This record gives sequence, structure tokens and C-alpha cells, in this order.
Amino acid sequence: MSKNYSSFWFDSRKSEIDSILANLDGDVTVGTKPKPQKDHISLASHKRAIGNFVRIVSGQNVPVKFMSRGDSFTDGKSVTISGTINEKNFDHIVGLALHEGSHIVYSDFDLFASVRNTRQLRNWDLTSDRMEFFRNMINYIEDRRIDNIVFTSSPGYKGYYHTLYSKFFNHKTIGKGLRSKEYRGADFESYLFRIINFTNPDTVLDALPRLRDIYRVIDMKNISRLKSTEDSINVAKSVCEIVFKIVDENQSQGSQPDGGSEEQENQEGSSSNAGGNGTEVDTGDAEMKPDDNAQAGEELNDRVKKQVENIFQKSQDFLDGKTQKTKLTKSDKQIVDALSNSNSELVEAGDIKTGKTPVVVIPDLTQELIDSRAFGFLYHYTYGNDKEDAINEGLRLGAMLGKKLKVRGEEKDLVFTRQNTGKINKRLISELGFGNSNVFSQIVKEKYNRANLHLSIDASGSMSGGKLTKAMTSAVAMVKACEMAGNINVVVSFRWTSKDKPVVIICYDSRKDKINKIKKLWTAINAGGTTPESLCYEALMKKWLGGVRGEDNYFINYADGAPWFSNSDIYYHGSSATDHARKMVKMMKNNGIKISSYFISNGTPYESDVNTFKSMYGRDASFINPTNMMEVARTMNQKFLQK
Repeated sequence: MSKNYSSFWFDSRKSEIDSILANLDGDVTVGTKPKPQKDHISLASHKRAIGNFVRIVSGQNVPVKFMSRGDSFTDGKSVTISGTINEKNFDHIVGLALHEGSHIVYSDFDLFASVRNTRQLRNWDLTSDRMEFFRNMINYIEDRRIDNIVFTSSPGYKGYYHTLYSKFFNHKTIGKGLRSKEYRGADFESYLFRIINFTNPDTVLDALPRLRDIYRVIDMKNISRLKSTEDSINVAKSVCEIVFKIVDENQSQGSQPDGGSEEQENQEGSSSNAGGNGTEVDTGDAEMKPDDNAQAGEELNDRVKKQVENIFQKSQDFLDGKTQKTKLTKSDKQIVDALSNSNSELVEAGDIKTGKTPVVVIPDLTQELIDSRAFGFLYHYTYGNDKEDAINEGLRLGAMLGKKLKVRGEEKDLVFTRQNTGKINKRLISELGFGNSNVFSQIVKEKYNRANLHLSIDASGSMSGGKLTKAMTSAVAMVKACEMAGNINVVVSFRWTSKDKPVVIICYDSRKDKINKIKKLWTAINAGGTTPESLCYEALMKKWLGGVRGEDNYFINYADGAPWFSNSDIYYHGSSATDHARKMVKMMKNNGIKISSYFISNGTPYESDVNTFKSMYGRDASFINPTNMMEVARTMNQKFLQK
């Protein structure tokens, strides 16, 4: 794995950066060769991370989106990023996003538009080639001005800018071009090539007439003196006056003048007049010393010439806001947007015995996520749905259970008599004559703490055939009952695997969702994949689970057997899986969480599954029919109604 600046923000494991959830379930047309599928989870994760970077640097909520068909390169309102992101290109993509975001905040786009379209510059009538050169100068100087702002205000992001500039300006191949005989004619192309690469360590300041004077006018070391887009434009005008005069003289003479610096004329915007101190975007800088061999240069073969030309063109595209970005298809964009809007992320889980792997954690089940077909286990039946009946039955049973749990929401007055302080109890006054002074009563109000309940449901393939609907019925009943109790927050998560990653989705949260969400969306929940069990527990604990001071916390598990999951990173099976599950259960208990684990079965379970279940959950394991609410009420009251 190559070292990059993003390693500070991301897990150091290659799988999380390079190829995460590469083959999510998707539609493949019969008879066609399957296209390489996008890394949707990874893209959504990167989009969120880059968006955070941009917001931190800009101080504004600048939208970050993937390039798709019909998008312009830069609209002055949002940042577009490439649809192909991996470990190798992540740093420069971040740098480019920061660059675009800072433009939105610090550049005057209206002024840009008006000046870039002008046909008159001081004493010069702008032909198409003059206009193009002028625009490039404005872009170049303004780029360095706004990048310097981020450089000085957020130095922690310097690495991303270094990578960005190394790609477009400080490339070794560009260095070969600067040292060569190429781009030494007194023409616009040569001046543009030499000027925009001033910070390249191989720059040759005597390669063109008055190049040193232009270097002084721009004064990159003191770029912070420029406070606005207008200041950048004025410096660009001064540069153009020098270059236009030289190009005109060269064209009139029909020959190239010798290189070397002339005495500076009309140095408007030069360092001698600008004043102030600043810090250059320190991506390299040329020394102000003569180059005795400036006019000699190296001969480049055709292959290297072509390489220099290609990078030079990319540099110009960069200045014009037209960096090449891979576009997402409509379907890929739909999936990534759905995952991003659901705040999906990757959370590492596992230990030394099992190995470690990223777990896909999605905090919110949405209709958008279902419609995107990001996961094969989320879809609505086109006809019939036994889950609808299971949900309705859960609501009915929950109303019954709620009457049992409602006591948690009640406040009781407990009267303690024969106290030595408090309010005089009239019935005890007569005892004062017999030397009894404990004739006072005290009233203590008793109520239960607010409780937090997390229901975690196994939705692996083995839960099909009625087991999943049983678990749903019980979970819905719990949700309804807790709603009636009034002081219990309920979160329900389902867990699966998709291809090579565990997946856990929060499908209901009483703190923000209505029960109607269950009726609307849970019918799309289907069984699929293997059993990542405690890997999902660990991912959840790292995000949400944990004891809350002054509140009671409960965790209920629904599962049908032994845990199992494996990929190239992890072997989660047998003793290593049960040991990991025990460790997670112990960790939850140490955090003050009370646990109940229900075994789901369509008949008599295998003895091996029973033993594994007991091994993982101990006395917290319950082998009951989870749709029998009297049994559920009995076991849950043991937890809920404990003081």
C-alpha cells in the first residue's frame, strides 16, 4: 500500500480504500457481458469524507456531487468529483475538491465572467489568442491566490495540494520540457508553458525574454498581498502587457529576440509596489539566479515531446476548470446517492482470531435506498406479501404487551411512616405521650428511568421460510408496546451480508420515525446472505450502543443458529465466531446494557445450534416462541421492571 495523506482520515487497510463492496447486487441483462460494477459503498463513503473536507476548509455547506451526464465542469455553486476513486488518486481528488470549493467561497464569478469576455485590455484589442492567454493568466493567478488562503488557514490539508500540483504542474515530465529546447519561442504558447510552471523546480527563468520580470510581477512568494479576484485580474493585465509587447515585436521583426531580462516597464502589480508578506503555495519555487545554459536546452525525442504536450494540455484544462472526471451512469448515481443520503459508512470489526473486515452500517432505511436496488435483499414483492400480515399481527400483539409494560411510565407515591422528620402523621400524634417521637411521614415519588431498547434481527438466508416474519411480528409488538409505555426509545436493526461484506441497517428509530414507516418499508425486507452476528454488534457499538448515565439500556437479539461469515480478510466461524460473540456480549454488559437473546426456530432446533447459542449468550439465551407475547412479556418484564 502506498502512503497517502488520506491515511490520516481513513482506516489504513487497503480493502477499505481500494476495493470496498465492489460487487453489490445489481441488474444484469441476460445474454450480455456483465459490466464492471462500481464500488458504491466506497464511493458514498468517499463523497461524504470529501464533502466534510470541503465544508471544513470553506466554512460553508458547499454541495459535493459526482460527475454525471449533463453536468458542467464548474458551475460556481457545487463541487463535482470523479466517479472513479481509489487509493492512488484519492489525494489529488481531495485536493481538486478543496480547490473547487475554495473558488466557490473566495472567487468573484460575476467579475470573472465580465472580464473574461472583454475584447479590450488597456491599449490592446484582444484577438482570440490574446483573449485565451489573458484568461489563462487570470485563472492561474486567481488559482494560486485562493489556494494560498487554504494553505495558510488550514495547513493540515497541504498534502492534498502538493499531490494536486505534482500531477498538473510539478510533474517530472514537465521538468524535462522546461529544461529542453522546446517552448523557447516568443509566442503565447511558450510564455503560458513557462509561466504556469514557475513553481516547478526545473523552471528556467532566462528561457524567454523578460520572463524574470514576469516572475517578479506575479511575485508568488508574496501572493497573499492579493486580496480579491480583482487584484488577480490586475496582475494578469500587467503580465499580458509585457507578453503582448514581446509577441508583437517578434511578429513585426519576423524573428525571435534573444532571451534575457529587460528593464521592467510599467510594473503595475509588481512585488516592489504590492507590499505585504505572504506564504506561497509551497509546491516548489525557482531560484532567482542566472542560467548560463538557458538557451541551450536538451533535445527531446518525439515520445517525450508528446508526453509534455499531453500534461501541458491537462494543466490548461485545470486552469479552465475542465479537469477530466469519470462520469457515473444514471443507475450508479442513483445507488450512490441513496447510500450517501442514508449516511452509510464502513466500520471495521473483528479481532486477531477472526481477522478484521469493514462492516457496512446504514443508519436509516429509506424508500430511496430500496428503489435504488443497492442490495438484493431489499425489494417489494410484486404480488402477495406475508410480511404485511406479520406486521399487522405484531401491532395487535403489541397492544396486549403494552398493557403489561405500561407500568414503566407510571409515577407512584410511596409513603414511609414513623420517620423522625417529615410531615406529622395525625394518626401517630397520640403516641407522643408514650415517648415515641417518630410520628412523621415522608412521601417518595418512584418512577422508572427512561430506557433505550435496541432490537437486532438476523436476516440471513436461513431466516427465510417464516422465521423472519416471526421475528418481525415480535419486533413490531415490542415497538408498539414500548410506544404505549411512553418512556422507552426503540431502535430496530437488521443484519445481512452482501457479497463480501456484512451489512447492518437501522430500519426503525422511535426517536425520529413513526410506526407507519414499519408498515410502509418493512415489507421490502427479505432474508439473504450469511450470519455476521457479533461483527454487526461491534460495528453498532462503535457508533451508537453504550450505557447512558441515568437511563436503562437493553439489547435484544433474534437469531436462528450459529454465526458464519468469511471473505478474503476474515474467517468468522466456529469457536473464533462464538468467542468473538461472547466478547461483544461481555462488552455490552460492561457498558450497562442488559441482554436478551431469542432463538428463532420452526421446530425443534439442532442440539449443536442450541449449544452454540448458549455458549454465546449464556443465561441471557431464551428458547421460546417469540410470537407468544405472554412468554415475551414474562422474559422482558424481568428486564424492564427491574429497579
